[in-house]
Amino acid sequence: MTAIPEQILKMKVVVKLFGGIKSEKDFPRNEEKDLIVETEKPLTIYELIDFLSLNKKPFIVVLNGVILTNLSIQIKDGDEISLFPPIAGG
Repeated sequence: MTAIPEQILKMKVVVKLFGGIKSEKDFPRNEEKDLIVETEKPLTIYELIDFLSLNKKPFIVVLNGVILTNLSIQIKDGDEISLFPPIAGG
């Protein structure tokens, strides 16, 4: 059996943080200052949020432009995840 090259096993996603949400970990960033997160194993959205060590939990999660209510969805290579705090007006 042939071994799978390491670069195939890694997946890379972009995480956009809004409204004061910050990661306590140091991740590489792109030109827009979004986090570039690489992982060697598949993660769900819930696991990704936990892995990021955020200063506060997001209440709105958007995956590739779609608002999610189910955080057990597994992320895929190239996904873009946006995390927002609760929105309030006055």
